[in-house]
Amino acid sequence: MCASIEKLARVSAAASRTFALCTWSLLVLAPPPVGAQDEGARAGGVAALEEVIVTARKREERLQDVPLSLQSFSADTLFANRTENVVQLIGSVPNLYTSSNLLSPGKDFVNLVIRGVGAQSAGTPAVGTFVDGVYLPALSFDIGYLDVERVEILRGPQGTLFGRNTEGGALNIILSRPDERTLAKVALTYDDFETVKGQGSVSGPLGNGFFASGAVEIESSEGFMRNRVVVESAGGGAGASATSADDYHRYAARLALRKVLDSGTEFYFSGDGSRRTGLDGLPGIPRGRKDYFIESDFQIDAVYENYGASFVVDHPLGIGTLTSITGYRDTSTLLPFDFDGSDEFTGNYHDLRSRQEILSEELRLSGGQGGSFNWLLGLYGFSEKHVQERTFQLPEVEVFPEGIFVDEQTQSLQRRGVALYGDVTFAPWPRLELNAGLRYSYEEIRSAVALDFEIPGIVAVDESSRDRVHDDEISHTASIRYKWLPDLMSYLRYARGYRAGGFPLAPASATTNISFLPEISNNYEIGLKGRLGTGAFEFDLAAFRIDISDQQLSTIVFLNGDPNLPVASVGNAGKSRSEGFEAQLTARPFTGLELRANVGRTEAKYERYVDTVGVDRSGERFPFVPEWTAEFSGTYRFEVRPDIALELYGAYRYVDDILSGSGVDIDLQFPVPSYRIVDLRASLVSPSWRVDIFADNATDEFAETRVFNAFFFLEPRPFSIVLPKRRLGVSLSYQF
Repeated sequence: MCASIEKLARVSAAASRTFALCTWSLLVLAPPPVGAQDEGARAGGVAALEEVIVTARKREERLQDVPLSLQSFSADTLFANRTENVVQLIGSVPNLYTSSNLLSPGKDFVNLVIRGVGAQSAGTPAVGTFVDGVYLPALSFDIGYLDVERVEILRGPQGTLFGRNTEGGALNIILSRPDERTLAKVALTYDDFETVKGQGSVSGPLGNGFFASGAVEIESSEGFMRNRVVVESAGGGAGASATSADDYHRYAARLALRKVLDSGTEFYFSGDGSRRTGLDGLPGIPRGRKDYFIESDFQIDAVYENYGASFVVDHPLGIGTLTSITGYRDTSTLLPFDFDGSDEFTGNYHDLRSRQEILSEELRLSGGQGGSFNWLLGLYGFSEKHVQERTFQLPEVEVFPEGIFVDEQTQSLQRRGVALYGDVTFAPWPRLELNAGLRYSYEEIRSAVALDFEIPGIVAVDESSRDRVHDDEISHTASIRYKWLPDLMSYLRYARGYRAGGFPLAPASATTNISFLPEISNNYEIGLKGRLGTGAFEFDLAAFRIDISDQQLSTIVFLNGDPNLPVASVGNAGKSRSEGFEAQLTARPFTGLELRANVGRTEAKYERYVDTVGVDRSGERFPFVPEWTAEFSGTYRFEVRPDIALELYGAYRYVDDILSGSGVDIDLQFPVPSYRIVDLRASLVSPSWRVDIFADNATDEFAETRVFNAFFFLEPRPFSIVLPKRRLGVSLSYQF
């Protein structure tokens, strides 16, 4: 406890110094107009913060009225800070991080972690991603924010209303719907990574109740990582100039159509697609160095594709509104890389191909009487296919002198499921609100494994197998909210979290294709939210405790029982606990200046866990869970001439140290140090255009996020996956 307090003091002191420097810079560079503070005070609310509207409970509400911990980012904020996916919000969102897996250093096995839930990439995600109510498969967790209205991050189980894989929380992406306004926007961004990004969108009415919108995005970058080894091995010789190790090209587009009938019935179609080709700098930077050079002796482009569509119908009935949401998503990755990450060993080729398809249908009937009584009933069904194909050609590895040759290691998982759910909110009198929700879920998981590999002189496997399991579970939620004042409320919330069982994605034999159990959690949360000072100060405080049973963890089992032949699998821990808090504060001392502070703490430990190699891990902390995360930011905006404003922005983000890896056998565990990121931006803004000059990671912090260890070698071969170095650039946008 004392160590935690000391760490918080150090973090706060460092953050305070940086934040104070940014704030004083804003004030010195742009002093407020004379009398600005007095004018705000006299106006009795000129400096009030804007109300934020969210749909976390499937209906529009003020964020400050929702009895759960969440954070919302508007389209303007995401655009101004060039936030392209959820990974860039780590540090900005309390208690958010990502996990990884020993099978790949790439995105194939990266999932979101909230409050320590989902701390290892085992089985299905613990934090679900949704676009306009449609669940996206795991490979889409970092889908780009193209033409969005806002992004909501909900902490804690959301199983009653959102359903699948939301034991830790949900990433709720709401897209912009076309309406009566005719809007068009173009934007161009350039930075010193030689990144060029062009964006364009148009939206408006077509007549007779029809509306349409479209958006496109094209991006190309040379990246920030370099590789000298490839140039030298191609005949450039020692000292030859380096080539890019993470250059890429990306294309994305979205089309939306909307029809509103005179009766009030609304039809809405949205389709999108993206394709990214290029390098990811894998397997990473040799650990122990603080540069951005990798040493792979060959580089092959990765390919990421993501396509999907949804069709939504809202039809008013006498008793409420009937909503139908049909969704389809097809995602795939192709991720080849040099397994040993050096020219010391040649020809060690690792290829991982993943594809997920999902078709879903949701019917929802909702109604009520506004703030006093609201109800919702729903039926959900889905069919999902996940194919994982892995090949190895490792002719040079120290542990097996004759090499390892995997021609096929395919796991095909077919998931089908249905769910029935209901939610009721009742306010017996204006200050008190009671909420209860219930969801019954059933899933069937079928596994089809095909294996063909050889370790010469040791083992050869050529077999296939099929298996299946099924789960059903009842999830429930209950909350009590009490409004002490119109803008001050507290709440208590309980939610039962659930994550379905399944099979490992890369079994080495039929005997190691061992199914694992569902993960269950009991979540308790208490919160306080309010707006003070005529709306110029806003806070959102929450404390939580999560008791997890049968926690799904990445682990190791042994092929044919041979301890020299470890293979990746998934196991269940007996009992675990995560507890902590989030604090979000926003203040507008006077018109034009806005200050924000977000702090989160998570202490997550195994209470009863003996891993698959027989080691008692009870009392150990979870991997991939920073104890502290924090962000302190300030924005100051003032007019330099009529209709033109100067906006200055500074942000300090802190992410605490983590443990990377499961710590079982060959999946070694590595400590990853904390990091601090400072972002700065200066913008000229008018009603129709804006110019941004930015410095991301302005202090040029070397920020390591996780570690990949290339196994089958006598000594560990760890590689660091890192955030970009300092990036300077400019962005131009025009709206008409």
